[in-house]
Amino acid sequence: MKLFPWSKIKQISAIEAEPLIERGEVVIVDVRRPQDYEESHVEGAILADKNTVHETIDPNLKDETVICYCYLGVSSRTAVKNLKTAGFTNVLNLKGGYTAWKHLEKTPTFF
Repeated sequence: MKLFPWSKIKQISAIEAEPLIERGEVVIVDVRRPQDYEESHVEGAILADKNTVHETIDPNLKDETVICYCYLGVSSRTAVKNLKTAGFTNVLNLKGGYTAWKHLEKTPTFF
């Protein structure tokens, strides 16, 4: 397996990710603990271990956009690296993780 440098990990903000997720245009992967996933997760997210995510996600999805998230967007970078190393072509890390996603849901909209 070739090494994938941390500096090459692309980030996406919750604001940028929201419309893609809502339209079902991405594969979303939650790498938090199973009990946290069961409690609450991004709708449609697949639960996977960050170290074996490349074995969990269908290899036929290698050309799809994949967004990985954890609690704060740090450990999900390992999942991104593992997927990229396994040949997935467009993998993004959710900047700020699930915390940013939950904050986005609580942000009031003003008209």
